[in-house]
Amino acid sequence: MKERGIIAVKRVLVVMLALGAAFLARLTGFVDAQELQSAQVAPASPNSENTIPAISQSTAVPVKEELLPGKITIDFKDADIHNVLKVIALKAGVNIVTSPEVTGTVTIRLVDVSWKDALKTIISAYSYGYEQRENIIMVAPLEKLTEQKKQEVELNQVQPTTTEVFTLKYIDAQDAKNAIEPQLSSRGQITVLETTGQAGWAFGKTDDTGKRKRSKDDRISLSKTVIITDVPPVIDKIKKMIINIDVKPQQVLIEAKIIEANKDRLRDLGIDWGTGSSGASSSTLSYVPVGKNAGGFDNSRIGGHVLSDLVTPTTFTPKATSLTSANIGLKLAYRKLTGSQLEIILHALEEDVDTNTLSAPRIMTLNNQEATILVGQKFPLITTSISTQTNQVTGSTLDRYQDIGIQLNVVPQICDKDYINMIIHPAVSSYTSTLKTKAPDGTILSEYPIIDTREAETQIFIKDGETVVIGGLLKDVKTKSKMGVPFLGKIPLLGLLFQRETNDTEKIDLLIFITARVMREEEFSDAYIATLEERLNTFEPNKKKKTRK
Repeated sequence: MKERGIIAVKRVLVVMLALGAAFLARLTGFVDAQELQSAQVAPASPNSENTIPAISQSTAVPVKEELLPGKITIDFKDADIHNVLKVIALKAGVNIVTSPEVTGTVTIRLVDVSWKDALKTIISAYSYGYEQRENIIMVAPLEKLTEQKKQEVELNQVQPTTTEVFTLKYIDAQDAKNAIEPQLSSRGQITVLETTGQAGWAFGKTDDTGKRKRSKDDRISLSKTVIITDVPPVIDKIKKMIINIDVKPQQVLIEAKIIEANKDRLRDLGIDWGTGSSGASSSTLSYVPVGKNAGGFDNSRIGGHVLSDLVTPTTFTPKATSLTSANIGLKLAYRKLTGSQLEIILHALEEDVDTNTLSAPRIMTLNNQEATILVGQKFPLITTSISTQTNQVTGSTLDRYQDIGIQLNVVPQICDKDYINMIIHPAVSSYTSTLKTKAPDGTILSEYPIIDTREAETQIFIKDGETVVIGGLLKDVKTKSKMGVPFLGKIPLLGLLFQRETNDTEKIDLLIFITARVMREEEFSDAYIATLEERLNTFEPNKKKKTRK
């Protein structure tokens, strides 16, 4: 009985000592086993290509990567470096594994820093380094990391290579090659299996405004197949990469209406681009705020003229002031419309005899791909060659074609929460006359058209399904009319007394309505297409207008 009591007392003392040790461990920065298991449940983003062999590891369970960018705060004094790294792993939600050679104590205080900065600060003081592979961050001495990399390179040199053929579903093979090529080893090679298509137009690189330049190409190369030769570990990594990048792209339906209207008639219909002193308007169009904190229209360019870094409300002329200032054509107004507002405005414009619908194009394009519509003519630019010896014409060559008509370029980019960012470049041009260059004997060497152009380029951020209307691209139209008394006005000389000539100038505003809609698979039904056609045909370009009374 006495021995049992002694054993019970010993057990109580052991439990008390264990509890005391755990409490002291908490005070000195140690993490208990349960916290350590929690600290190793989150993956780090993969950045490294190489593997570090034979380092003691703990089991890692992946968690969401959105934890990675968070800030952390730590405060340690003479704490073991292993336990400091465990706390960083716990706070950041990442997996950190240390090599047995990693030793030392840490005294550090960091407030509101990224976990990577904290990790770099600690390990740099001890000449340690880290490498990130898959879901694990490995910390080891720099010499060991360097030696392991050297061994991996030597292993890759003797390891047999393998070749695999990848057939892509959605992305182009050349785009895939550009993404995969940096991941190959020194012995790796990637080849695009090219298939030659028919002759046509090929899009070039985008310039600083986001527009793509087209170049005439004899043949267009299309391919969905890449052939990769490399060591098996690299091939396995590329397989995972292709799964992530070869995804089905989204599509955007773009509907546009380009309308010319008399500016005075627009005001009579209750459509005015003014914003008023408080940014409010009595028109049916709601004002779109702009500025550094609003989803506005930055980097706006009109005819190559940069308005400002950010369009401000001062860009919009107040209601009491005319838009026809000295900088006519350089002031644009933007509005967002709901579906009902769009229908009301289009019906009002349809009934007015002073409006003219120039075009109502619809086009569907892939996300981040340019959609281009041209309704008009291609004017040839021809150059004639003359011999300097005989002064005779030796031939003519076609320099290029100049687009004349209605052109709309849109680059949509689908953003988060059903918003669409669009680069829009509408242009309406018309031929006015020809500029001719002549030789001394009067021979025409070349002809270049003089083109009247109204165009704009801007970047707009709208919600899926909303309509944005752009206005303010004005032009002056001069008209000359002659009125007279019947019969008497036709009498020679005397008829001048019974006639009257008037010269009028009217302002014609170009209105551009653009609606962007993200197309989802369930929306490609016959019922939806029929509804879409009915809505889009509300205002037909060729519909006869009422005659003016």
